[in-house]
Amino acid sequence: MSSDSDASVKMDCLLIAGVGVGLGCFYQGFRTFREYRVLMDTPETPIRSLAMGLVEIHGKATGNPVIPSPVTHTPCHFYMVNIEHWIKSGNNSYWSHLATDMAGIKFHVADSTGKVLVYAHEAEFDITQTAVVEARPGSGGGVGRPLPDLGASPRVASSPLPNSDLWYYASGAVARLKGAGSGSGKGAEERYRLTESLIFPEHWYDITGTCVENSAPGDEHDRNMIVKGTNEPTFLITWRSEKEIRKTLRHRSAKQIVGGAILAVACLGIFLAKHGWLF
Repeated sequence: MSSDSDASVKMDCLLIAGVGVGLGCFYQGFRTFREYRVLMDTPETPIRSLAMGLVEIHGKATGNPVIPSPVTHTPCHFYMVNIEHWIKSGNNSYWSHLATDMAGIKFHVADSTGKVLVYAHEAEFDITQTAVVEARPGSGGGVGRPLPDLGASPRVASSPLPNSDLWYYASGAVARLKGAGSGSGKGAEERYRLTESLIFPEHWYDITGTCVENSAPGDEHDRNMIVKGTNEPTFLITWRSEKEIRKTLRHRSAKQIVGGAILAVACLGIFLAKHGWLF
């Protein structure tokens, strides 16, 4: 009897969690749709003609110095590394997101009319993925996924850092971002998976963000800067064309809204029917 009661309680918890996840996806879908509408209503502007406020530009990332990325040591302006850890729960095992490590320097984006400074922190990124690497202590080298052929663009290093260095980087980044003791509690037995994405020098990007006055300009090209706005939070940096990113956001918002609604309604219906509250 006790086992049946425990199973029933566990089922209730899963159904309630499903309702919460569904509502979260539903809400996120409307946020994504709002971002899509903002992009639709914001025309691309030549950099020389930028005004203060929300703008969309398309240009090539330039500037020195560059920094090495933490996984593949590829020269870049900005990196983002998603860190996951391996979870074992009963008979189930899966990768779970743990932290996102991001860092970089201010860089310029240039088109045929001029260039403008970009401060990429707090942006939403849709940028080139350079490696997916598993790191575990005491094992051999990690296996990174190389870049696709990007013509004359810089290539990812032929292999990532030694596995032990990747593991120490991941554990250090998690401790810095989440606090010591974060993770699954396995300590030196923790397994990580690192997914690295970069903003490359001399690559073209589409950027939608807020143009503000730079309070500490270095020269005439630094008087304005693209950042995340206070009143308008949309700040997107993508390697895709304007047409591609609009299509991606439109499809994503539809999936989130419809899928979230179906999940929430289905889980709520099952929960109510289970307890005899539906009719």
